[in-house]
Amino acid sequence: MFASRVLRMAVTKTSTGLVGLSVNPNARQDLVKLYRRTLDELKILPPEAKNYRNAVEQITNFRLNVVETNDDENVIERTINCGQLEELIEQAEDELSVIPVYIEHKLWESPIEAAK
Repeated sequence: MFASRVLRMAVTKTSTGLVGLSVNPNARQDLVKLYRRTLDELKILPPEAKNYRNAVEQITNFRLNVVETNDDENVIERTINCGQLEELIEQAEDELSVIPVYIEHKLWESPIEAAK
């Protein structure tokens, strides 16, 4: 068991198998940074945006916990079940880019309120 784990950890990922998505040798560390940054940025949302904030916080906290408690990338990928670590990085970056747009357009308001 121990020997197989050491061998598995010694294998270096050379490709994601996805066109345009290269291997990130620091994927775990980058994910932790992105998830923490997302949680920080969510704090600036107004109380009216609580539904969006709560949903994103739940997902981000779950993923952050998985990444922080597991050293094995395969375990992280299987537990989160949303792609490879490199894909998770892209998802986290996308979520970070949505937060300012959400605030700018006040997407917590209903369309009827916004029209008035």
